[in-house]
Amino acid sequence: MNDEPLPDCAPANTPADASGRPPVSCRMCGRTLTGRASRRTGLGPACDAKLHPDRPDIRPRRHEVEQEPLF
Repeated sequence: MNDEPLPDCAPANTPADASGRPPVSCRMCGRTLTGRASRRTGLGPACDAKLHPDRPDIRPRRHEVEQEPLF
């Protein structure tokens, strides 16, 4: 077999941060991502909110209606 060491996952020209992981940039704005979930999805929190806005509140609204009392 070949005795050469296995290459790292990161490209050689990519500097690693303090934790030793290669930097990951947001796919929309290009900022460096630091959070675990952001690094996994490739989107920062602000860009993720732009692509996936909160669902509208579609619960029925209650309102008072004037009616004769029930006996």
